[in-house]
Amino acid sequence: MNDRYVLKRVVNIFLMLLITLLFTFGISMLKGRLMDEVLVYGVVELAFFAVFAFLLEHERVNRRIAGNRETTFRRLFQGYLISWIFILFSAFLPEFLRPVVLVPILMLAYATPQIALFVGLFLSTMLCLMAGSTMQELALCSVMALLGCIAAEAAERARLHFWYELAVFCICAIFPGLFYYLTYRETSWVLPLVGAVEGLLAALLLHFCYDRLALARRSEISDTLTDILDDAYPLSRELFGFSKADYQHAKRVSRAAVRCAALVGANEAVCAAALPSTIESAIVHMADAVIKKLEVFDSDTMSSEWNQDMVIYQTLNDYSAQGLYDKSGLSMNMFLRIREYLVNEKSLVK
Repeated sequence: MNDRYVLKRVVNIFLMLLITLLFTFGISMLKGRLMDEVLVYGVVELAFFAVFAFLLEHERVNRRIAGNRETTFRRLFQGYLISWIFILFSAFLPEFLRPVVLVPILMLAYATPQIALFVGLFLSTMLCLMAGSTMQELALCSVMALLGCIAAEAAERARLHFWYELAVFCICAIFPGLFYYLTYRETSWVLPLVGAVEGLLAALLLHFCYDRLALARRSEISDTLTDILDDAYPLSRELFGFSKADYQHAKRVSRAAVRCAALVGANEAVCAAALPSTIESAIVHMADAVIKKLEVFDSDTMSSEWNQDMVIYQTLNDYSAQGLYDKSGLSMNMFLRIREYLVNEKSLVK
């Protein structure tokens, strides 16, 4: 089926735009910015947000957000809102001591590295504009946003949490003082101390909280697959309205694929929803091929158990001989176990 624009997705994008403008207006007023400056900020944000919305759709269409296209951006909105709350808090902290490193870490727990980096840099830039920061602080915030994104992604992909956490702690403790010196040509003992506290918070977030947040993002894949199995799911209703026969066929394939996946230890949810993926795609193909053949024959032809067995054996053996499953990761043992299940199962087309 063609990709569709879902109302929930549009609503969440609109809400992200709304809180962007509201937070910008609120922070700017509290920081004493002039109205003409606020209007310029608004125009800049509209331009940036247009790119941001395109990036969201690009990542969704390519299945990079939680591994599927059907995400509604609800969790993205939550992460985006939390990030703006951090920016609001940071706007009233002393210069060079704003914990923007936490923003991309939080966003990466809800989104992709590209989105997290975009949000981190965008919000850091707007923070510096609204706070009237120097170029040195803008550079520092950009570096810290980049650092947070890299540290979070590295911590998720590798198991060497300690080293990434140590790197974040050290950079947070050292860099504010260095950039402060470049600006005022003097040192301050407060900056390394407060920077160390910021680094400690970032390290603790990476160590204790990030995995849990990222797990919730990854679980969205299973949640979506479970939703697809519901008769009330939009795509299911769409298929039912298009063809009741195709809908019933898909349900039969789904049930058979789940049982086959359980036999060989494959992902049952993926097979049930028919999202092709290596071994799972081979299982769905086998179940679909067998059920399609059985549906063609009438009940009289299939009255003999021997006839049904021969149809299944011949169908699967022909596909296997053609090498259709050679690159799927499906072993011969798995193939034989699935074939025997389909041969012995009496309710494939009921």
